[in-house]
Amino acid sequence: MTTRPPVRRVVTGHDDQGRAIILSDGPAPNHWSSDLIPGFGATVPWLTQGPIDHVTDQDPATADADLPSFPGPGETILRIADFPPDSVYPDEADSVIFSEIDGHEEAEAGAEHSNGKHFWFHRTDSLDYAVVLDGEITLLVDEGETTLRAGDIAVQRATSHAWSNRTDRTARMLFVLIGTEPLSAAEIAARRQEHAHSLERT
Repeated sequence: MTTRPPVRRVVTGHDDQGRAIILSDGPAPNHWSSDLIPGFGATVPWLTQGPIDHVTDQDPATADADLPSFPGPGETILRIADFPPDSVYPDEADSVIFSEIDGHEEAEAGAEHSNGKHFWFHRTDSLDYAVVLDGEITLLVDEGETTLRAGDIAVQRATSHAWSNRTDRTARMLFVLIGTEPLSAAEIAARRQEHAHSLERT
């Protein structure tokens, strides 16, 4: 197992007089590393699963918290993920990855139009802001791809996609995942067609 660099997390809060304070400053406690894929893993510094709480000092991302891999509607997850080079993944990478992150349904949804062109294809009901912090990674979608480098941002809108690291070093990414209304790609296509027809009628 490869040791992943820790993620420093600073959390602010309030004291009993309403003054802003630094509540904690240190390595984010909720993290994991794959036992089967060297360098693959993630850290979740924070998440929200209901009304956002600015009152209590409760930490939703403690080391022993059982966190979802993907957010439900209205929920958010902040995640730092490390993607090792594609070359280190095992032959059955798609099965291994989605077993480790409990994402077989998401993998099945992502495979609909991808024709098996990459083992990381998946699709979630979420709006994802993806920022490359270090390294280089290629975003693949059903029809196309683009390479992102440190500082680049992808806005991933519930599309089937995969992350391919074609380099020889690990890429680190920051994700803000915002859970959205469950809609299949077919439902989105139908709504797009309805929208186009309504524009034609006006």
